[in-house]
Amino acid sequence: MAASNKWLMSSVAYYLDFFTVPLFVILALCLAPFDLGLALVGLLVWTLVEYSAHRFLFHSLYRREHWTHHVDVLAFIGVSSWKTSSTFAALLLFAWYAGLTSAFIGAVVGYFYYISVHYVMHRPEHWAYAFIPGLVANHDLHHRQGIEKNFGVSSPLWDHVFRTHVRADTLSRYE
Repeated sequence: MAASNKWLMSSVAYYLDFFTVPLFVILALCLAPFDLGLALVGLLVWTLVEYSAHRFLFHSLYRREHWTHHVDVLAFIGVSSWKTSSTFAALLLFAWYAGLTSAFIGAVVGYFYYISVHYVMHRPEHWAYAFIPGLVANHDLHHRQGIEKNFGVSSPLWDHVFRTHVRADTLSRYE
């Protein structure tokens, strides 16, 4: 499959979420009282959104664009921070109106964890790499051509629920 340059972006657009997401969390904390239960619901919802987007959008509708990341894991490839920040701004307004700011916080903290973990798992020299060996192993298997498994980057939860998780010792069935 040919790679695509459609999702290539500048380093600013690639890294901006690492600065804007904490600002959204701070803003949400200023808007309403924090509810840990709602935040945990938001975090759980994020993990399902991450899994679903990766499995059903990135590996089908946007397959060519996403495959570019599989080919060059260090390139600035992904959804531009300008798009995610615009989406988060709209979601924060809705969450504030609906009384769900804590759920919003949980979801965007989940997104921040996702982008952080995904960044680290492709950089073995990073100090945090040693702390996520299971996630790295799952993601390494996912990046092997022909293995359409392990879509959860920050958590294997939904891979287990939907039976799309695979371990290295069971790979002979897929090769």
